[in-house]
Amino acid sequence: MGYRLLAMSIDGVLLKSNDRMSRETKEAVDFVRNKGVYTLLVTNRSFGAAKKAARHLKMEHEMICHGGALTAGQSGTTILEARMSAEMVYDATACMEMYPCRIQLESQDYEWENKEPAAKNVLGKIQFSLGEGLFQPKTYTDRVSASAAEKQLSALRLFGHFESTRDAEHCRGLLEEKIPGISVDQQENSITIKKEEASKEHALTWLMSELGIEPEEMIYIGSGTADISVLDMAEIGVAMGQSPDEVKQHADWITRSNDQNGLAYMVKEVFRKQMKVEV
Repeated sequence: MGYRLLAMSIDGVLLKSNDRMSRETKEAVDFVRNKGVYTLLVTNRSFGAAKKAARHLKMEHEMICHGGALTAGQSGTTILEARMSAEMVYDATACMEMYPCRIQLESQDYEWENKEPAAKNVLGKIQFSLGEGLFQPKTYTDRVSASAAEKQLSALRLFGHFESTRDAEHCRGLLEEKIPGISVDQQENSITIKKEEASKEHALTWLMSELGIEPEEMIYIGSGTADISVLDMAEIGVAMGQSPDEVKQHADWITRSNDQNGLAYMVKEVFRKQMKVEV
């Protein structure tokens, strides 16, 4: 069988634990691409962060970003989007504001956050964070819900970081009860809110249909629990060596860790005898 699609996560797969990409990884992706295989980034990272990784790999294909909420080309042109409406954003942030909570609204071109910057006299002005916010402007506000209502802000994702796991659980239950059409993922005292359709699996299924690629022609390599549904749908689901046991249980193949160039090792084993294919 000829595999026509290699879909990859960024964190824990393409990047080593020091957040750098090895020469072996770059050469492996280039090797696969030269065989005519469609290489695709599927990531929880923002579009800007994914585009930076794509440039390192000299990739020109579309990217699935924001945990599946956005599929876009290199130019940033949206191909598929699952965006929370301004009404959804207002209702969700108003609910989170009932608790002591740091809230972040994430879109393709901007971020809003209710955490005050160090200098109070710049409250509400455009700032840039030291993380992914470097790729898009961040605005600080007293109440995200008020800004969402006034500016009619839509969102690809909302994040909430609570003072306790109990508060996060209570808020999650309230959100799921009051706002139809969203999904809420909780990790201890943090939650992530998206539209129900905003998943890696949904975006990848749609893109494969557009490309005429069947699930049995796809290999997916991931390292985190957010990759489980896509590992299940791939013909070969590959888990990195450092992945949690929960992820490895859903994998067809466990490769070496990211610090041991696990992606490059997997590519060498799977693709070395494959003839060039056409997508």
